[in-house]
Amino acid sequence: MSLIIYLQITTAIKMKKILSLIVILILTQSNLIAQNENDRALILKQTNIKLLDSISKKANEHYINFLKETVKKGVNMEVSNSRNIKGYLSGFDINGNPIYDFDDNVNVAITSRVDRIWNGGSSGLNLNGDGIQIGHWEAGGLALTTHQEFNGRVTHAEFELVTSHATHTACTLIGTGVDNDARGMASSATIVSRRSNNDESEIANFGAAGGILSNHSYSTGNPNGDIPVYGVYTNNSKEWDEILYNAPYLTLCKSAGNDRNDGENTVDNGYDLIYTVSTSKNLITVGAVNDVSAYSGPQSITQSAFSNWGPTDDWRIKPDIIANGVSVYSADDDSDTDYTTKSGTSMSTPSVTGAIALLQQHYHNENGVYMKAATVKALLLGTTDEAGANDGPDFQNGWGLLNAERAAEVISNNGSTSRINELSLSNGTTYTTTFEVDGTLPLALTIVWTDPSGNPLIFATTDDQTPMLINDLDVRITKNATVYSPWVMTPNNSTNNFTDAATKGDNFRDNVERIDVSNLTSGIYTVTVTHKGNLINGSQDFSMVINGLLDSSLGIEDYQKSISIYPNPAKKSFRVYSKTPVESITIYDIVGNRLITYKENEEQLYVGNLVSGIYLVSIKQKNNSVNVIKRLIVD
Repeated sequence: MSLIIYLQITTAIKMKKILSLIVILILTQSNLIAQNENDRALILKQTNIKLLDSISKKANEHYINFLKETVKKGVNMEVSNSRNIKGYLSGFDINGNPIYDFDDNVNVAITSRVDRIWNGGSSGLNLNGDGIQIGHWEAGGLALTTHQEFNGRVTHAEFELVTSHATHTACTLIGTGVDNDARGMASSATIVSRRSNNDESEIANFGAAGGILSNHSYSTGNPNGDIPVYGVYTNNSKEWDEILYNAPYLTLCKSAGNDRNDGENTVDNGYDLIYTVSTSKNLITVGAVNDVSAYSGPQSITQSAFSNWGPTDDWRIKPDIIANGVSVYSADDDSDTDYTTKSGTSMSTPSVTGAIALLQQHYHNENGVYMKAATVKALLLGTTDEAGANDGPDFQNGWGLLNAERAAEVISNNGSTSRINELSLSNGTTYTTTFEVDGTLPLALTIVWTDPSGNPLIFATTDDQTPMLINDLDVRITKNATVYSPWVMTPNNSTNNFTDAATKGDNFRDNVERIDVSNLTSGIYTVTVTHKGNLINGSQDFSMVINGLLDSSLGIEDYQKSISIYPNPAKKSFRVYSKTPVESITIYDIVGNRLITYKENEEQLYVGNLVSGIYLVSIKQKNNSVNVIKRLIVD
């Protein structure tokens, strides 16, 4: 790793700083989560808290040992690379070499259609991220808490310096809009701000406490031209995937990096530049494009000069999604009224994270619960605007340009023209459902699953195509003898056909599968989800999002729009609204114990004798053999 050292630190000063860091580590592991107790109870019920605590403890011990090793080896805490960008020591690789984290430095909202769903937007949803806490990790320091754009909504979880980069990305996430051009995506959300030097321990801790969303605008271990390291699924990739597998509600957004115009890996003409944790399967890797003031087709999108392109070595589709990251205006740290313009995938990533905060708020408003991370990813990647020279995904743009308005519409129309399901596939079984279309709308079906961590390879071979996918699910749509398959990218023998168009077929690389059909004829179609081999751990949860259905069509397991319950949360009573007569209503606790049965749909259904918590409401409609299940929060 070739680095130009600009900063020399004496051992005495370094030791003092490191001892302070160790003390701070003990004092500042934060469990502050904005979601309420009922939300956390549901999230934590499906979170492997014990394993996450173990991961956090192990990573924290590793970090403290690394700090001690720093003094022993006389390694610099801060350096500058050949582009004069400052890096901050975060650890050592398997060979004992130091690893540094580097920053990946109201047009953002317009490009991603966030402006249409936030307060005052044309959709009428008026979303602001209220109730959502965002974990905010940065390489160099923390966001300026006193900036006028934050209004007390940024909390420091540790004692570190304030930086321009952290303040800028934080404002893109949650800026109030005192300066309207610097308005953030989710203007009522909150942030807990941390440095990245002990991120694995802290992310595991965040997930174990019920955290659902975090932003990471930095890169770890820049290969600096070491070609075999680009695209590799590393031990760091594995560790982040393991955390996310055990925290299924935590959506983590990660910048793709900014190395494409720096003369790195020139033999691949700008491709094969994704590295370290950005190659992880279960997070969302974000690339950067120029501002799109009015999308009218793929020709509306202009690539940035810097954003890293994929694929990974095993030819998974990275980045996952793109957003505006060029000349983004946001807050700066020189004063409480300071602003500046920056570019980078660091700037595009918080626009995606902030959009997710709004979508989680909307989903919670509609359903009383938050989405799993796989559901968030399926929703985002299944509703993108087309980007690139060919239909389908590619290695420049991933699955396309973020379209938050379309994603919000899918949530609003869940059960009518769209469907959102959180499902599970057991070993040796097949999931089957049906849907109906009238032939007037294009159909998009996406499944995503949070896959178990893969098996890292040693950097001995360039572009080793060994799949990192562990549980390989397969989705198909069929009608009679016609089969519709998902998109897939296929390498040639030389692994250099990066610009080839995606085709349809068997995708055995990605834990994202999307089927697009623009001209389905009217009728009823069957969806099947199967798997290859044996599923690790005996089953695999997955999320499915379908858009483009016939409004009157509801699958056998999903009548979301034909029935609703209100108010939710309820205090003493609630009502059931149904388009068809209701025969009975039964309330169960979260583990399935039957508590109350109403033999008919009364005007007010009394629940005042129930303790606060989450319940399941089973609603049986007359002339329908399938019960509809709704979640009810009693507050």
